[in-house]
Amino acid sequence: METFTGQEVIERKPLQRVISNPEYTVTFVTTAAESGNRFSEMEIELRPGGGNGLHRHLNFTETFIPIEGALEVQIGRNKLLLEPGEQYTVPIGVAHNFANPGSKPIRFRVMIEPGHEGFEYSLRMLYGLANEGRSEIKTWDDLLRASVVLMISDMRLAGKQAFINPFLPMLYRLACRKGYDIDMVKKYCI
Repeated sequence: METFTGQEVIERKPLQRVISNPEYTVTFVTTAAESGNRFSEMEIELRPGGGNGLHRHLNFTETFIPIEGALEVQIGRNKLLLEPGEQYTVPIGVAHNFANPGSKPIRFRVMIEPGHEGFEYSLRMLYGLANEGRSEIKTWDDLLRASVVLMISDMRLAGKQAFINPFLPMLYRLACRKGYDIDMVKKYCI
């Protein structure tokens, strides 16, 4: 199935370079489009206690490079504490997450290889939803919006939430029929 990237509705306006939600600030250093799809590079400021859930990527690696403070990266059941000067690359398909275990904000770089515009769009969507207080799945419509984010980013849930993955293509098709894909791109990305 071909994945929606948002290009269907974009007139090549510049996208937001900096996005924020209550836990994160992300700066897009180099986008997939700028690198010829070789990589996407972001710098992230993560507040204390912030992090994401266990997930995996289907088509790209993700490299974590701490700049200020220690970054916790969970790989499967193992946790690594990365310090500035260290880095770790999560292979394609491996379950992982990251967190700030400290008491101060941390900064780190993330490199996605190859670059992935759908992933970049999904971050903008997730941050937009979080800023509206809609980061949790509480309704059917929330589930449909989550399917758009997961499908366009080539991301799948891991751990206890992985049961939803086989249903994502069907949920995504329904979300697209309802226009959620284009609505979310227009609202959060352009």
